Amino acid sequence: MSATSHSMTPTNVAELQALATSVRRGDTGALHLSPKAQQLLDALLAMPETVGLSNISRLGEQLEVNPSSLTRLARALGFSGFRAFQALFREDLAGSSFYSTRAERLLDFGQAPEGAIAQGAQDQALWQQEMANLTAAVEGLDSHVLQRAVSLIVEARHIHVIGLRASFGAAHYLAYYLDFLRDDVRQVSPLAGVGVEQGQRLAEGDLVIGLAFRPETRISVDYCRLAVEQGATLLALTNHPGSQLASLTDHVLLAPADGPFFFNPMTSLFLLVELLLSRVAHAMGNDAISSIRQREALIACLNVE
Repeated sequence: MSATSHSMTPTNVAELQALATSVRRGDTGALHLSPKAQQLLDALLAMPETVGLSNISRLGEQLEVNPSSLTRLARALGFSGFRAFQALFREDLAGSSFYSTRAERLLDFGQAPEGAIAQGAQDQALWQQEMANLTAAVEGLDSHVLQRAVSLIVEARHIHVIGLRASFGAAHYLAYYLDFLRDDVRQVSPLAGVGVEQGQRLAEGDLVIGLAFRPETRISVDYCRLAVEQGATLLALTNHPGSQLASLTDHVLLAPADGPFFFNPMTSLFLLVELLLSRVAHAMGNDAISSIRQREALIACLNVE
């Protein structure tokens, strides 16, 4: 590992992700890291919460590396040591809440009126926050980015949709209805026997739609990174502009997910999915109608209920 200048030292996790991408591509003037150091950096970026909360010894045990390797990597990246490197992850976590923290806030009756109306007040607060997320999603949409996303979906040769854990439902919804509109749509899911090795078949002209909310699933991030390295285009649907998926592509749609839920609210993500489906159907015109009718005829023929 060769040390980088302090002027190049990342000041936040998003910059660190961009640096890792530059190193991986071997960009001119990029920091040089050994293959093992690159793998270690990628592993750390894939588990930001663990990095922010663990001491160096425990983190070394989890990654099966000597703590000195973490220190050397931090210094190679321009930091004075591991603690300075770890501070990036802790600052990033300060802007978001862990599931347990959200649950504590949700159950904190001291912030709600006492008595019989307390539960109703909490329900009202949840509803208002979901409305705020929907409003933020719509107001934050860049019409050019959305239209470009639609064009990518319409023009792609093959489409792979990946979203795991909490994002699985939205990924399935998107893949299922996209398959009504056009051919060559596949949902990537280990549960369905379609694993990450499918990414090796992607190439230029193909599209991967990645859905992931922080904390992001490592399999999803790795799959999307592999697809990009194979030449495919990535469309990311995520809840944070500094997410790992967002660092891999210029095509990003944000679904705000703030609120007192102990889990990530998904309403805004489903809104983005429905907007995409609606616009794709409109862009395809009669071809979309013909494709839907063929699917309906097949369903009727097979007596699918």
